[in-house]
Amino acid sequence: SVTSYILGHAICGGYIEGIDSKINDWPIIQNSLYYNQKIINFLNMSTGDQKYINEFTHPHGTPIVDSSYSFEDSNIQRTIKFYFENSNHSKKIYNYNGFITQLIINYVQFKTGNNFEKLLDEIFKDKVKIKYSMSIDSSDPSVSENLGTVHPMIRATRYDYLRIAKAIMDDYQNDTCVGKYLKEIHKRRIPKNYGGDKYEPEFNRTKSYGGQFHMDYPGLKDRVVFGFGGRSGQAILIDVENSRIVVINSI
Repeated sequence: SVTSYILGHAICGGYIEGIDSKINDWPIIQNSLYYNQKIINFLNMSTGDQKYINEFTHPHGTPIVDSSYSFEDSNIQRTIKFYFENSNHSKKIYNYNGFITQLIINYVQFKTGNNFEKLLDEIFKDKVKIKYSMSIDSSDPSVSENLGTVHPMIRATRYDYLRIAKAIMDDYQNDTCVGKYLKEIHKRRIPKNYGGDKYEPEFNRTKSYGGQFHMDYPGLKDRVVFGFGGRSGQAILIDVENSRIVVINSI
């Protein structure tokens, strides 16, 4: 979810054209099913990669063909070469997996270049006004970042995560450029339709997914709620129209 918020700022900053632009200018994903796909497909976890990765049957981001390999602990070029070279996408349905988020954050880094850290500072230090440090790890510190080494896990304190959630709510309500982005990804959300809610952690069991957020929570009909689903059952639900944020801290 935070990766999506970063992407929204990259679009509003002019680094990326928009959510309907295609990822066809990134050399390391050429000759794979991800090449030439629209950004909205990555945001909605609907790239058609379910034949190659399925976190419900192979947890922790391991490929279906090799349970010993972890996508998030390797660089993207290596993963593409070993598991996605000459791959073809299947039907573009919701297929939640962490590799997609890894692709998004590394594509933002590719497009922003030397301004990547500057963009992060503008978002989190200047706008969100985080109080403590934030950490974005490297998935493979032994190689060049040009190979796609940014890890999708973003570490922050619980209060700074709450500050990020409030910034998202404020953007949505004030109809800023990023607020318009948030409204658009809510509008473009897709149904999950993967055979029942038993396949996801408790607070991720929603009817739809949009822009790296869980949406349409059971029992909250006609409410615009942006849901973060975090590690070990942590969750943040943002009711953007009613100015309510609920946080579950769990480990």
